[in-house]
Amino acid sequence: MEEEKKQKSTIPIRLNILFVIVFLFFAAIILRLAYVQLVEGEQYRHELEKFSIRELPIPAPRGRILDKNGVVLVSNKPVYTVQYVEEQGQDIDEEKVADRLAKILIPDDSKIGTDQELLKKTIELRSTLPVGFNREETNELKAKITPMLQRLPQVDEVDAMTDLELVKTAMFAGLRVRSPFQEKQRAEVEKKLSAIFKTNGNTLDLNSISDWEMFKQAVKANVDMKLSLDKEDRDDLVKEVKAQLRQLPTPDQLSTKSDMDLLRYAYMFELDVVLPLTEEQRLHQWHKLSLLQEMRSPQLASYIPRRVKTNISSEEMFQIEERRTELPGISVELEPVRQIMQDPDGTPFATHILGYINAIRPDSLKEYLAQGYNAIDRVGVTGLESYYERYLRGKDGIMEVHVNKNSESVEKTMRQPAQPGNDLVLALDWRFQSKVEAILKEEVEAYKKLPATPDEFKETHVLVMNPNTGEILAMASYPDYDLNLYYDRKKFNENYSSLILPNEANRFIYTPYPPASTYKPLSVMIALEEGLTTPTETIYDSGGYSVGNAYKRNWRPGGHGPVNARRALQVSNNTYMYIMADRLLKKSSPWQNQFRILDYYNAQFGLGVKTGIDLPGENKGWENPYLNYGNLADAMIGQYDLFTPMQIAQYVSTIANGGYRVRPHLVKEIRRGTTDPQEPGQTLSIIEPEVLNRVTIDPKYIQVIKEGMRMVTQPGGTAVRDLSNLPFAVAAKTGTAQTGRKAENALLVGFAPYENPQLVFVVIAPNSLKDGTSSSAATGPVSRRLLEAYNELNPGVLTSVPPKTPAQGQ
Repeated sequence: MEEEKKQKSTIPIRLNILFVIVFLFFAAIILRLAYVQLVEGEQYRHELEKFSIRELPIPAPRGRILDKNGVVLVSNKPVYTVQYVEEQGQDIDEEKVADRLAKILIPDDSKIGTDQELLKKTIELRSTLPVGFNREETNELKAKITPMLQRLPQVDEVDAMTDLELVKTAMFAGLRVRSPFQEKQRAEVEKKLSAIFKTNGNTLDLNSISDWEMFKQAVKANVDMKLSLDKEDRDDLVKEVKAQLRQLPTPDQLSTKSDMDLLRYAYMFELDVVLPLTEEQRLHQWHKLSLLQEMRSPQLASYIPRRVKTNISSEEMFQIEERRTELPGISVELEPVRQIMQDPDGTPFATHILGYINAIRPDSLKEYLAQGYNAIDRVGVTGLESYYERYLRGKDGIMEVHVNKNSESVEKTMRQPAQPGNDLVLALDWRFQSKVEAILKEEVEAYKKLPATPDEFKETHVLVMNPNTGEILAMASYPDYDLNLYYDRKKFNENYSSLILPNEANRFIYTPYPPASTYKPLSVMIALEEGLTTPTETIYDSGGYSVGNAYKRNWRPGGHGPVNARRALQVSNNTYMYIMADRLLKKSSPWQNQFRILDYYNAQFGLGVKTGIDLPGENKGWENPYLNYGNLADAMIGQYDLFTPMQIAQYVSTIANGGYRVRPHLVKEIRRGTTDPQEPGQTLSIIEPEVLNRVTIDPKYIQVIKEGMRMVTQPGGTAVRDLSNLPFAVAAKTGTAQTGRKAENALLVGFAPYENPQLVFVVIAPNSLKDGTSSSAATGPVSRRLLEAYNELNPGVLTSVPPKTPAQGQ
């Protein structure tokens, strides 16, 4: 009995313990809930808001570009843009959407690639092709893939491989090894390959290919080579090779694979495959993949819209809107795109001044993101669009988008409207720029038709500048192209190879040319300043002069007879310059130091140094590395160092204004952007003339040079035919640059009016002359007509200008 009582008494105790445990459990839950709600509730609420409220950028319109009179040269026009964004919670078949979109949007007629390139792009974008091989084609493809699989080792054999065997296996398995060679090993392989290629007549440039391509070439050529990988690199490669081998099928398993799987293996093994597609299907697949590539832009967060195609037609827009339910994630938005003023005669306008905008390049993306840009933004690439990017760029607005638990937009609120970028006001008058372009086109086309014109002659470049302020008044090349092509992908693709690519470079700041005889005014100034001669000293030119052990001839076989400083410029005498060079070389020892004297004066006039023009990517010219005794004589006639047209214009301006090197500039004012195109914005900045330095040449010697250049356009001068009998006096200098080719370059520089220069011009016509042809034949008519055009548009400026002192330093 006692035993039974004891056993019964234990039950209540256990129940009590159980109740206590349950109580404590629920108490803990209640306390935790209270803590979450009362203490951490605010934090979780903010976290929830982060996912329910999103900020989308509203693109700001870029600032406009206007001429000096307020005429709009570059503006923004609204166009329809197709955008794609995948909302959270959506499961969109992007390939299906791209395929449907490709049937609506008109392709850009971009160049399509080979079947191998199409397959490569398909695989890179994780896409598929609508291929269907017949049994014979499938068996043929399997027969190509089978031996590639059979030569692969088993997974358990990888660890025991040598480094060379391991890298070969990686290659056979379709992997890529970044740098399998050490420097010495590559050099040995390159030497052996070069010998084999030389024997076989192979023209592959081994210096330009990667280590991996070099390795593959060596394997194909069965070159005996050695490899030694770092332990860490080897371990990583072993893991990659094993993983790849496990994924690949055995030959027997190929029968279970789809046609697309077989194509992937064929691509992996670099097999040539002909895709069973019609031409129409190929075009459609290229179009689809181009759209899919934009939809899958990896640089953007998933909630940021991606531009799929810009500037679509109204018809395309309506078709997309009608099929919105079939195109999840796709929308059509109005977006501002740059519009360049159309020249009245339908020709391109200010191509190398204005520039264009485009998507941010991948290699610059991090830099722009750090400055607050979005990955889908467009930025200036060339010209003023690039140089003044931070001014032209507006401030994007912010749209708050509220979404529900299904990631569906329920409300949109404009938190901050977009602010337009600032406007640029240029120093040039669009009418003069347009006129210069028209003159250039007419004269170049007329000159091409002359019997004596070399076949190599293709282009001419004209630069006009105010020597007192540095303002660029005109800058034109012919041929050129319409900048609007950059905003029409179809037309861009049609014209890129034939029109845009050959003329894309800005020759005024990128391309250096020999100055030829246009350098002689500086040569004479150096001779006078260094005490090598006097303005009145006369030397006799019999046709040439010996410099060192070389006899250098004057361009006129019989010579010019007696010449002094002024006449040497008038007739462009070479012998005078050779004698001055010889005197300079003998002035002090060692003679090599005299080249530094030229560099010293060159820099003062803007030659061989950057001019400071407000355009991106300016070149400082090309300095000849050879310092032979006779080279100084070559330099004194402008056949040594090379300078850009912008440098030559700054150099001539420095002569024209009496010795002040002024920074050239295109922009005159920066104004606050405005939403009302008719209402000019507030002036934020005025670009004042800036004197970079004053030359150390005695002003009286500069005057001698100006007088000599004036004589060039008078009877007996080399430019008298084209630049005389104008209603104002012109000073000039011609030049013929030997290029070492069949054709020579023609140059003509000058300023007007002679008494008080207001305009400097530079005309360069590369490859325009045959031996013995006067340089003014290619450049004279252009120069005369541009002066006449400027005088007509600006009456009184060249014909009646009161004397004034050149601009002083800031």
